[in-house]
Formats: sequence, structure tokens, C-alpha cells
Amino acid sequence: MGGLPLFAAIAIWAVLGIIAFLLAMWWLGRVPFWQLKLDPEKQAENIVKIALTLVGGVGAVAYLVIKYQERQQAGRAEKREKDRAVDTKVQDAINQLGSDKASTRIAGVYALTDIADRYKDSYRQRVADILCGYLRSDRANYALDELGQPVKNAYGHLVKSGDSDEAVESTILSVMRDRLRKERKDETGETIVRQTVDDDQLWCACTFDLHEATFHGAVDLTHSTFECVPCFRGTKFERRANFGGAHFAGYADFRGAHFAGYADFGGAHFAGGAVFVDATFARYADFSWATFACGAYFGWATFACGAYFGWADFTGVADFGGARFTGVAGFTGVMDFGWAEFRGGAAFSGIQGQPSFGFEKCKFNREFRGADAYTWGPIPIPEDNDGLPAGAVWKDFPEEGDKDGGATNR
Repeated sequence: MGGLPLFAAIAIWAVLGIIAFLLAMWWLGRVPFWQLKLDPEKQAENIVKIALTLVGGVGAVAYLVIKYQERQQAGRAEKREKDRAVDTKVQDAINQLGSDKASTRIAGVYALTDIADRYKDSYRQRVADILCGYLRSDRANYALDELGQPVKNAYGHLVKSGDSDEAVESTILSVMRDRLRKERKDETGETIVRQTVDDDQLWCACTFDLHEATFHGAVDLTHSTFECVPCFRGTKFERRANFGGAHFAGYADFRGAHFAGYADFGGAHFAGGAVFVDATFARYADFSWATFACGAYFGWATFACGAYFGWADFTGVADFGGARFTGVAGFTGVMDFGWAEFRGGAAFSGIQGQPSFGFEKCKFNREFRGADAYTWGPIPIPEDNDGLPAGAVWKDFPEEGDKDGGATNR
């Protein structure tokens, strides 16, 4: 009732108090309160006592309501003052991020991180949004002439100096990495990911919008946990991108991402769809031991140096349709699925280029044998391997909850 006028709140509580009093009288007397009888000789005295009790009860209710509302108002005023002070700190830190000095910008990153750690709640997402926005911005410095004015080329465009703000970028990534590493244990209870911050300082539940951001330095987000959908659509990784052992609890969006350096997703777990449609891997792409629970989509992705999916587990559909292998110096690379498991359908149709395919001990679901669940495209299928690529085998995958397992047979 904190939003009601004071008089209305007192009236309501008074009526409720009277009703409670009469119900108590009925319970104690075991007769309806409207049939309660008073001693004729003490009728006036009893009426006065009841009236005084009711008046006192109403007064007590009024006092409590007034004090409660005063406390509520004081709490709201305190919260407004706190929010105002924190907002000032946030704005000061944002101003630091806009400085032309890298050291000041780094101080701004740590100031924002301290706000998220100290005030928690919605401030964590707010700080994550600010830092992601900074990473999405044009962070290159521009060349200056002898007068300190920006240099422009013949087309009137500013000339970049080559300084790409890598120190600030690496600081932001370090902050994110520490707050995305949630403790994980294996089936035996042994810790495989050690947590370095308190539970209420983790950013795993935050969303990260890094679409079309450019990372000039190496990106290390190994063993990170993303409980919400991270967006890396169109993101450019100019050096190594390491997501090894990362856990994506939902949809992972890497559509159109460009990996100029080594792309490491070894041991990553994709609980939702893993979408790498139109992504470009200019160097080697490693997805060994990765698990794809709800589909892996690499349609029209470009591989310049091959990709390794050894021991990967594809529970949902695996779509490589239209993938391009451009090759480096005439070498188109290897697409290796050795010891991987395909529990769902898989599409290899429309693959461009002439990569070398490897399916040593790769297992395909016998349930789809003879069906159209697998389309091989340019992959050669020898006559003596029961409709599978060379080295691959059929396997009876156990149903969910089946503890007996399945046998592997050719």
C-alpha cells in the first residue's frame, strides 16, 4: 500500500484491524460475532472498553503506517542519492574513456569495473554495454601534421596513424575474461575452471554485443561462460582468437565474423545453435573436442588453411553446405573429422574448392542409414564402405537415458 494516500492506507488498515478483532472474538467464543451478548449489568462498561480498544488499535495502525511510509520515503531518497552518486562516477569513467591518453582510458576501464563489482545488480550489464560500445567504436588514432591538425588524404578522409589502442583493448578483454570464468567441475568433482572473482561479480549473465567490432590484438576468452546470447556478428579478429573450452549456454552468433589469425574453439561447448555462416577463417580453424548440442552451421564459410573437427560431437544438424576452401599458395587445406560423432544429419553439398577430407574412425548415426539425412557433395564415397566416406563407420547411438550404450559396427 506504499503508493496509496496516507488517509486511505490508514482507513484500510483500520478496517482490516476491526475485522481481525471481531474474528478473534468469534473464534474465542465459538459463536458468530453478531450474536455475542454482553452482560446487561456491565454493558456500558464493556462498550467503553471495546471502543477504547478499537480507537487504540486504529491509532496504533495509523502510527505504524505513518512510520512505515516515512521509512519508505527515506529509503527512496537514499536510493536516489546513491543512484545519483553512482551515475556521476559512471559519467566520470566514460569521460576518461574519451581521453586522448591511453593511460587515462585504461583508468576509465578499471573505474567502470569497480562500479560493476561494488554496486552489482543492473550496473554489471550497464558497464558491459559501455565497454562493448567502446570496442565497437573506431579506436584508431589519426596522424597529425606539424601544427597538430588531423591529416587528410586526397579524398578528404582522415589518415590513421597505425596506433590501434591495443593496450586499452587488452585491458577490457582481461577484465571480461576474469568475470566470465565461472567455476566448473568435471564429473569427478575436480575443478577444471577456477573462478577468480566472487559469484556476485561474475558477468556470465550479461549480454555482449560486439557485432562488427575489430580486435587489433589477440583475444583470449578461454573457458568463458556465456549464459546469454553473445553477438560476434561481423566481428573482425586481426590476430589469434582463443575461445578454447568456452561454454555458450545459448545461441552463439558468429555470422560473417572474420578470423585473420588462428581460430581456436577446441573443447568449446555450444548448448544452443553455433552459427558461423559466411564466417572467414584466414588461418587454421580448430574445433577439436567441441560439442554442438543444437546444430552447427558453417554454410558458405570460407576456410583458407583447413579446419580440424577431430573428436567433435554433433548432436544436432551439421551444415557445411556451400563452404569455400580458397587455399594458400595453391594448397586448399584439410577438413578433418577424425573420431568425430554425427548424431544428427549433416550436409556437405555445394562445398567449393578441393580440400582433402579426413573421416578416420568418424561415426555416423545408423538410424539415418539409407535416408537423406547425409548429403556428401564433393566427398568421395567408396563402394566398399557401406555408403560412408573412407574411414567412417556407422554407430548405434544410445537413446537419451539408455545406459547400455551402443555398438560400433561397419
